[in-house]
Amino acid sequence: MSEPTALAQKLATLASKETLDDTGARIISEAGTPAPIAAILREVDDTVLERCLTFSFGDTTINIIAAGRRLRGILSVTPQSDADIIGHVLSREEPEGVQAAFNLLNGLCGDADHLTVRAMPPEPFGKGGERGISAHGLTELWGVAADAEPKPPMEQFLSMNAAAISSVLHVRKGEIVSKAGDFKALQTIWTSQVDAFREAHKKTLRGEEGAQLVCLESAFDDGSSAAMALYEDEVVLVAYQAEGFGHMQSSWQRIFS
Repeated sequence: MSEPTALAQKLATLASKETLDDTGARIISEAGTPAPIAAILREVDDTVLERCLTFSFGDTTINIIAAGRRLRGILSVTPQSDADIIGHVLSREEPEGVQAAFNLLNGLCGDADHLTVRAMPPEPFGKGGERGISAHGLTELWGVAADAEPKPPMEQFLSMNAAAISSVLHVRKGEIVSKAGDFKALQTIWTSQVDAFREAHKKTLRGEEGAQLVCLESAFDDGSSAAMALYEDEVVLVAYQAEGFGHMQSSWQRIFS
């Protein structure tokens, strides 16, 4: 990679408002939101100049060639797959190939819990006149609900961080929406501290209270950390493992910024 290209990628990373993982790749689907196939088609729809879009989840990587908001085809898959559709340009005139591409993608990443993307320089693929199929067209052909109603923000936050959370107390308008794990300590915090904190917080912000995430490291006897999430008429208290702090903060910024 040339120095100008590397510098451009770093600047793009710094300017990006989207969440990045530890490798610098953009996170486009987490905990099934949005659905991985829908997230892939959204990236294709955002790609005007020809690019190789590299999608990664777990130990699997899928390289897709996209241009003009169209998916031209699947360039390669790692670990290696012997699917016949790999390396072939998609065409509406070959519905079996279109379906095979969906079956491959859905089989690989349909249940992916954490999907990232990198936009890389294009690689030779097909013939110049073979344009592929638009992202919108594939949304219809594949029956993908690309514009499905997303989960409410606080539910997105809890879903994205479920692996690190050991207990949760979710309250909306003073009523318990959900609770899980050993939440007695969380109930104690709710009873003794939440109202006082919110009142002090409102005074500090002169009534302009926005979404806030407050974390306290090693708050519990077992070493777990505590976090209080505030958004409109919702309060969420969670106990979580300290190593999940960075991911929790980045997911919060992605949802509420």
